[in-house]
Amino acid sequence: MRALEFTAEHLARVVDAPAPSPTPGEVLVAVTSAGVCGSDVTALKGVHPFRVPPLITGHEGGGAVVAVGEGVDDAWRGRVVALEPQRACGRCGPCTETPEPLPHLCRDRLMLGMPAWPGTLAEYVTAPLACLYPVDGSVPDGLLALAEPLAVAEHAVRRGPDPRDREVAVLGGGPIGALLVHLAVAGGAAGVLATDPRRLARDTCARLGAVVVDPTTAGAFDGRSGTLDVVYVATTAPGVLDQAIALLRPRGTVVEVGLFGGRVEFDVVGLQQDEKTLTGSTVYTAADFAAAVAALERSWRDLAGLVTDGGGLDGVVGHLTDAVAGRPSDVIKLLVRPDGSPVATTPGSPDA
Repeated sequence: MRALEFTAEHLARVVDAPAPSPTPGEVLVAVTSAGVCGSDVTALKGVHPFRVPPLITGHEGGGAVVAVGEGVDDAWRGRVVALEPQRACGRCGPCTETPEPLPHLCRDRLMLGMPAWPGTLAEYVTAPLACLYPVDGSVPDGLLALAEPLAVAEHAVRRGPDPRDREVAVLGGGPIGALLVHLAVAGGAAGVLATDPRRLARDTCARLGAVVVDPTTAGAFDGRSGTLDVVYVATTAPGVLDQAIALLRPRGTVVEVGLFGGRVEFDVVGLQQDEKTLTGSTVYTAADFAAAVAALERSWRDLAGLVTDGGGLDGVVGHLTDAVAGRPSDVIKLLVRPDGSPVATTPGSPDA
């Protein structure tokens, strides 16, 4: 099979690799949709905490089950699924937490796109049954990889107050930020403000129902400081936490979603004096992933506008190489079909 490999020398290349075989309790999935994430860039740079090359990258994906391992009902063959890309150890403190286990906080969990579990930027991938989420046939199979970033956004929304009838901001209009805008609007927020210095990101968030501003312009937040109920931080831009705290009304909530690379200073006095709350959000639970699949089934027509076809695995090599070099990209969400055919944008069609 063709697969996207990161070498020990931190180069991205398309290789011919042996197709994996499902072990007991697993299935083999022919990947029809794979996403490219910022974590792929950090892994290629060699600075990701656990995705250490050499490896086959990719943790966002879905496709059709084409083979089953021992102990798996043959009825799974042919099912179209999205893949939850994490497997917890089942033994540590978070995994055995009572009354509710927290396997998404397991420090020993295995993630797709690690050396021990080759990733979705390949024609085939294996996964255990617990990681499979059947998807309705109405969803184009080229969009299945959107379920994973949608689950990140679902978890972030659940970590804060219900957005219904609340004034909300999303700082950062990349893939997760745009999906947060969608969920806040769909969840009945009274108003949604989205910020990003990039025109494409602002236009995308505006199409999803947000009022948008460029945070780098003078007076961008005039009249908004101290007025918002919930602020989702989906960027790691310098000073963004101070910006989020300033936007909140007393006892408002910041939900931190963006993955900072190290320690960050912020205005703890402003947080304390108005009894504001700062809440962390990382990955997702099984319930979040199921909710994301349901959201994709309801709203794929709205979300398809986020997607740029990466042109297959060879195109992803160029995209990642540019990203590592710091060259800008006019893309919100890059998806590919690893077999090189166009990303499907209509149900049942492999053609864009």
